[in-house]
Amino acid sequence: MESKKVHTAGRVAKGISLALLALVSLYVILQCFVIFHQSYKTETAIAYTMADSVTLDGVVSFATVPVEGSGNLGYLVKDGERVSNGTVVAECYTDDSQGLLRERLDRLGRTIDLLSKSENSTGSDLSVLTNQTRQALYNLLDKLDTAEYSGITDAEDDFLLAQNRLQVSTGQTGNFSQTISTLQAEYDEINAQLGTLQTITASTNGYFSSTEAMSPIVTDQNSLDSASPTELQQMLEAGFPARDTGCAGQIATGFSWRFYAVCDLETAERFDGITSVKISVPGKQNTPLAATLVEVTPDEASGVAKLVFECQTINAEILSFGQETAQIDIKTYEGIRINKEALHIADGARGVYVKYGNLQRFLKITTLYEDDNYILIPGNGAIGTDNEVRLYDEVIVQGTNLQDGKLL
Repeated sequence: MESKKVHTAGRVAKGISLALLALVSLYVILQCFVIFHQSYKTETAIAYTMADSVTLDGVVSFATVPVEGSGNLGYLVKDGERVSNGTVVAECYTDDSQGLLRERLDRLGRTIDLLSKSENSTGSDLSVLTNQTRQALYNLLDKLDTAEYSGITDAEDDFLLAQNRLQVSTGQTGNFSQTISTLQAEYDEINAQLGTLQTITASTNGYFSSTEAMSPIVTDQNSLDSASPTELQQMLEAGFPARDTGCAGQIATGFSWRFYAVCDLETAERFDGITSVKISVPGKQNTPLAATLVEVTPDEASGVAKLVFECQTINAEILSFGQETAQIDIKTYEGIRINKEALHIADGARGVYVKYGNLQRFLKITTLYEDDNYILIPGNGAIGTDNEVRLYDEVIVQGTNLQDGKLL
């Protein structure tokens, strides 16, 4: 009887021990779950420029003259390049092989020029040549990485030039005289064959664009200047006539162009007191260009206003503009950018939590400008001021149980 009691007591004690062990294990598991699943996402506070901007539908207009000519054309100047009266802009091919010869001639010309420059490295410091080669390589890789294909040819030439100069300076290559002589003979032969082709010349000074790259529409700048807000709105709704493509291209005779747009009266009021803005056309001219607001004409009866902007920058992209949706930056702000998701209110103060080692700290911020996603703050943050976040701080964008001075 007594042994049964002892046996029963032992089983009870063992059961209690197992239960306690299970509770301890469960506690440890829960703590590990909390620790390992308590994730924090941070973003680095970086220097940034933000803009108070509006999007406007309108039309671009600039003075142009057509370049007469047709047929199988090979262009000798780039789109957007400035030309003078009499400059040969294109040649007419009567055989497809002539286009291939022109490509070969251009490559030969580039190679001869490159090799001639490569020999001009006598007396250059080796460290300078090495640094030039490195920088040229980085630039070429950057063009490839950002898919900036229009600049790859020039970047490749810069790298080859730097590399050739380094080889000449270190004695790996004597000179390129024999190679240049051979290439020059081939160049002269091809050039003689193409010298008999009919050519097309510019009839005035200005900026050239080929048929494929020129503006697709025809505009009358005088009519646009004199149009009332409602008349301009009707023009934009009706569209503009298509440009004749039966020519060799066009030449913009000036370096300035205008963007004509209509908007509601509330949007027009945002331009009160504004003269200098920046304009861009997303997807075409992504870099904002300096422009001047030259006209704001409200029409209270129709509820719309006419806005006219003038820009004095010309390039190949601009010469292809027609009816466009442009972004107008009314005012720009420079400072430190932080994600809006990081914003918190603590003791009535706006701020963010920042990761310092394994510690989280609440820092106050002062807002310069904000949009739907980001807040821009001044770049002179200092502890004890209204704006305490500094450049390159690790701002906590997502996290749980955030508290000033608490361990992460």
